[in-house]
This record gives sequence, C-alpha cells and structure tokens, in this order.
Amino acid sequence: MIPYEIYFWIVTACALVYTSISQVVRGKFVNMERMKTIQKDLNEYNKQYFDAMKKNNSKKMEEVKARQDALMPEFNGMMMGQFKVMGVIIVVFMSFMWVLGAIDPHIEDDLSFELSLAGDGEWCGEIPLGPNEGPWEIDVTAFEGDALKSERGVTIFYIEASEFLPSGKVTGEEMNVFADKDLYLQDESAVVCAVPPANADRVVATANSGTWFHVGLPFEIPVLETRTLNGVNIWFILVAIVGGLGIARVKKAIEEKG
Repeated sequence: MIPYEIYFWIVTACALVYTSISQVVRGKFVNMERMKTIQKDLNEYNKQYFDAMKKNNSKKMEEVKARQDALMPEFNGMMMGQFKVMGVIIVVFMSFMWVLGAIDPHIEDDLSFELSLAGDGEWCGEIPLGPNEGPWEIDVTAFEGDALKSERGVTIFYIEASEFLPSGKVTGEEMNVFADKDLYLQDESAVVCAVPPANADRVVATANSGTWFHVGLPFEIPVLETRTLNGVNIWFILVAIVGGLGIARVKKAIEEKG
C-alpha cells in the first residue's frame, strides 16, 4: 500500500503535470494573445456600431459591420479551438482522476455491505466498525437493476466531534440515509438504514473505515468555515489552479525580460 503521505505528493505532482499539459494544449490550439486582441477589437466595433445606430449614421454602421464580418471567421475558428482544448483537457483530467482513484490507499480498508429490505420502504444493514475512531462516512448507493438511482452518505462517530469531516457522495434522486444512533463505542456495530427511491431493488453501503484523503490548511476558508479540504478532486483542482496562475506569472516575467 502507498503511504498516505506519499500519496499526497503524488496527487500534488499529478495536478502540476495536469496544469502544465493544459497550458501546452491551449498553446497548440489557440493563440491567446491574438484572441484577446480580436475580442478587444470586436468590443470596440460593437460600441462604434451602437453609437452610429443612435445617430442614424448608416454609412458608419456599414463600415463597422464590414470590419466585424472580416474578423468573425478568425474568431469563430479560435472558438472552435477552445472547444477542442476543453475536450482534450476533460479527457486528461478524467484520466488523472481514474489513475489516482485506482491507487488511493485510503480506499483499501473500505468495507462494503448489502442492505436488506426491512419494511416500510427501509433498507438496513449492520456494519461492524473497526478500531479507528472515525468519523466514518457511510456512503449508501441504491440501484434499479444495474442503473444507479441515488448515492447519499451519513457520518458516524466514536467521538463527539471532529475537526476533519469526510465528504459524502450526493448523486441522483433523493434518498434518506441514517444510523440508529449518533455516537458509537469502539468496535461496536452501526445499524445504517436508507429509504431509497421507488423501484430500487438493491442497496449497498460502503464504510470508509475512518480514513479518507483530506488536507489541513494553515488558514480557514471564509465561506465554508473550515481548515480542511476533503477529497482528491478538490485538492487536485486547487493545486492545478494555483499552479496555472504561477506558470502564467513566470511566463509573463520571462517575456517582459526578453
């Protein structure tokens, strides 16, 4: 198993590689400086056109329209380039997420259990908790045949509170998920129940065993009021954004010196 600390640096390195690839792909498909110039010119032409329209200056309107029409083919080509960039970047991003998910050491101790229909539309199951204090995130997935209907989670504790809370999944239709009590003793079993969407014929619960990817920050995020980022994708995206800004600044500084 990859040590958790090493996995953190693998995620961080992959995010920086991803943002570097994104920069290269953008440079291949789109001339960003030229696109900014064209957008600036088009905005100016729009302003001139509306000014001429207010003054009923038909000749000026025709001149401005001709300039706009001359730029539009190049602008449309650049927009198509942007769509190509987005497609490539999405594929690269999903590839990184798949690889990082496949090697994530935090999921190796996860426990999965089939819930059983208990009556009144409730599906319940008993999940033996291991020695970790938690919090444990129990993600419940409801299926109709092979089709996923809903995913929801519930957080359970051995202790009263925790600074770090895992991020539960929220997918598909509404589903109520709950445990038989809020606080458990160590090595006690938790009874988890769910009221899945209509026509669900299979319900599975997965417990994270008290381990999941999270990063503690030296500052509090104002809106979320937390110092913790939960989930590989959240940290990956943050590093990619910051890395992209850093690369852009370095490139600008080099160009100015050159």
